[in-house]
Amino acid sequence: MTDNHGYYSARIPKGKYQSMAAIRLDVYPHTAKAGISDADQRLEFWAWDFIADRDTTLNIRYHRMEVYGLRAFHIPGGMSTYQIFVRPMSLTRFQQIIKQRYEATHGEDLSDIKQDSIGKNAKGIFSAPHTDQLKVTVWIDGEEVPVLMKQEIKEYYSADEYGNAYLLTVDRPQRTTSLPYHIIKVKLEDLEYGEKGEGLYYMEKDSYVK
Repeated sequence: MTDNHGYYSARIPKGKYQSMAAIRLDVYPHTAKAGISDADQRLEFWAWDFIADRDTTLNIRYHRMEVYGLRAFHIPGGMSTYQIFVRPMSLTRFQQIIKQRYEATHGEDLSDIKQDSIGKNAKGIFSAPHTDQLKVTVWIDGEEVPVLMKQEIKEYYSADEYGNAYLLTVDRPQRTTSLPYHIIKVKLEDLEYGEKGEGLYYMEKDSYVK
């Protein structure tokens, strides 16, 4: 837990980690203490492919938007841009999905419904805002870079369900750093509900045998 000023420290072995997360369990939807309303709940912060090779200070901020599944890559032989995959997860939209599922389960007889196991009948479950409702800001190594394209895509969870995620195309930063990796920060804002979230991705720089 942080102190009263929001600071904490941790010592971990050097290495590469799939992820690092920060969460406050007493306001997290699945573990919230009794009496916490839906409006007072919060999600979590993620840093993906986190590289612990030196002392690092992170200014972690999180709210009700989760920047989940963040990945960045460069297409060899393509343009000098980066592609970023992200699944925005809005807590308000998630709560609405849970409520609708509860009402469907408890409000009607579903005993005769048969669900096909093929994609043509898949149902859309949208926990992310649609394109015109999502504001995206991206920094690479502390420098804000232009978002050249914001493409909403289908992400299948199974043959029966899919959600919406995004493929972003961003420009490269003008500055260079001596770090062996880029630190990509993505901030998302749901313009309909005012929910915000941030996430980090550690992208190793290309290194080949010379």
